[in-house]
Amino acid sequence: MAKESVFASLQGLPTTLGEGEVYSSLKPINTGVNLPATNDDRQFKSRYNTESMRVDTEDFTLFVSLEGAIGVEHAGINGGVQDKQRTPTTYFQFTVGKTPMYSFYFGSDAPQYNLMANNILVSMVDILPKGNVIIYLSNQENIEISKNKFRMDMSNETATEGFMYQKPVSTFPATLAAVAPYNQGTVTAYSTAIKTGPTELIPTIQNMNKNGEGIYMWNADSAKVYLSPQSFTFDSALDKEFLLPPTVDFSKQDKLDTSDKFIRFNCIIENGLRTDNYTGIDSSESGILMSTLQFPGDEALLAPMGTSDEGTETACGLESAEGRVLKSITPVGGGTTVSQVRMDFHDGSFCIFPDAENGLFTATDKETGQELQGKVENLIIAEGSWKESYAQEFANRIERNTNQHLSTMIEGKAATSAIAWRTKTTLKVIVPTEKGSKLITIPLKEA
Repeated sequence: MAKESVFASLQGLPTTLGEGEVYSSLKPINTGVNLPATNDDRQFKSRYNTESMRVDTEDFTLFVSLEGAIGVEHAGINGGVQDKQRTPTTYFQFTVGKTPMYSFYFGSDAPQYNLMANNILVSMVDILPKGNVIIYLSNQENIEISKNKFRMDMSNETATEGFMYQKPVSTFPATLAAVAPYNQGTVTAYSTAIKTGPTELIPTIQNMNKNGEGIYMWNADSAKVYLSPQSFTFDSALDKEFLLPPTVDFSKQDKLDTSDKFIRFNCIIENGLRTDNYTGIDSSESGILMSTLQFPGDEALLAPMGTSDEGTETACGLESAEGRVLKSITPVGGGTTVSQVRMDFHDGSFCIFPDAENGLFTATDKETGQELQGKVENLIIAEGSWKESYAQEFANRIERNTNQHLSTMIEGKAATSAIAWRTKTTLKVIVPTEKGSKLITIPLKEA
């Protein structure tokens, strides 16, 4: 399940006050509450389906909603008036670097109030797999939302800091209550009444109501987290760290004219996924290896990992006949600014690289069956004849991969002047010329 699917829907959030009341002593600290960042086509990197995301960038914001504890209030516990709902559904805003706030609806005229004292700030946020959240506060007393349960360190049965938490009983769900407005006077009065006993609590709340103050009571097990990939796009570093690049519409990009252009890049191999043809036959060699790849050209020996015409993962062009492998190349960008490439194959498959999440290129070596995988660097559109360039690069690979113990060497170089090998249907020959090595392909006819 993609991470974005575990958050509450961003559609249909209220723009007017619902059932409940706003105490007259509540003074807005802000007017105008923007809707949470809406859904779009951006996606979280898949690694964060199993890994936590930690964000401490100032102005990063998430919202959490709680429904009013209607049953508790209807029983007359909030001020002694039965069948009366005082607490609207509430939307808490947690912004890194600011005091937690709450509002009852969204829009340009929506008032917003402090949830706690001005000197308590959100320091960072952890977004855990499955959508659970930990909000770290500057006073070291944090808030955790897990499986729709809202828990905060500042709340307890005696409302020491103005927040009461009552565990669920047979009649009512877990209840979180808070004084409104949050100030030392309301905190002290509420906490003292709870410690004195139940007979003092309702009269105290009633007295608060006369002064335009009161208690909001929420169902602590009704929490919903409102977040989307777009919540991260305000900051370029967050965007790059947590989100995949925007989806490219390749249908709107021009296909590459391969008569005088080709794609070339360096494949940096760090994890041991190497092949004899591309990174050498010395298996004892360690460290970072590099191979220069190009298309057209390398589709003759490599089958890039991509998507089949049936939508499954496949090695593109693995069984395609010689000369009928690669159908088209569509790059995004040009020259030294190519960011992504789509290659379509005659067998109906296609591959897009580098991988949007990890920047890798992965392919199967058709001759050896080995897997080649490495990070894509210096992806460019090169100009000139791809055949001449590929012949030269192929010759360079063979020279690099030559086993000096099994070859005739003169002054450190192989003495071989021409190299030939046979495929199923052709004879391939690399010969030196004054303009560089050339690859000659000779079709083999059946006897």
